Amino acid sequence: MGAHHSIQSSASCESKDNKSTSSAFEPGGAAASDPPLTPQNATAPIVPLKPMPQLQRPETFEEKLYRKFKAEPLVPIGCLTTAYFLASGIKSFYNRDPKKSQTMMRLRVGSQFATILIFIGYAGMNSFTFDFAPGMAVPSEQFETGSEKGRKGGE
Repeated sequence: MGAHHSIQSSASCESKDNKSTSSAFEPGGAAASDPPLTPQNATAPIVPLKPMPQLQRPETFEEKLYRKFKAEPLVPIGCLTTAYFLASGIKSFYNRDPKKSQTMMRLRVGSQFATILIFIGYAGMNSFTFDFAPGMAVPSEQFETGSEKGRKGGE
C-alpha cells in the first residue's frame, strides 16, 4: 500500500573495497594475475612412489584343492557322500532292485541338499562379522566397572 521498495542490483550491494579481497575463483581474481598454464611452466604433481608388488607364482590345482579342503572340510565330504549315493542308486537300478534304487536316489537328493546348506553356511560364516559399528568404542572398553577400578588402583 504505501510501502516503498528500493530495487538495488546485487553488484551495488557489495562494498566498493571488496575488489582487493576477491576470490581466485571469481573473474578478475588472484588467479588472473598468474601466468597461463603452458607445457613449459606446468609441473606434474609429486606422487610418492610405492614399491613394486612382488610377483607370486600361480597356485597349482593341487594346492588350491588342499587349501579349499582345509578351509571348508564339510563341503567335499558332502560331495563324496552325494557321489556315493548316486553310484549306489545307479548300481541298484542296473541290478533291477527298484526299492533300493529309489532309496538311494532319495538319499542322494538329501545329501545334495545338505551339501548346499553347508556351502551356504560357510559362505555366510565367512561374510558375517560381529563388528556392528566399525570405529565405535565397545561399551566394556569405554567405561570401567567398579571391580576394574579396584584392581588397577591396588596394583
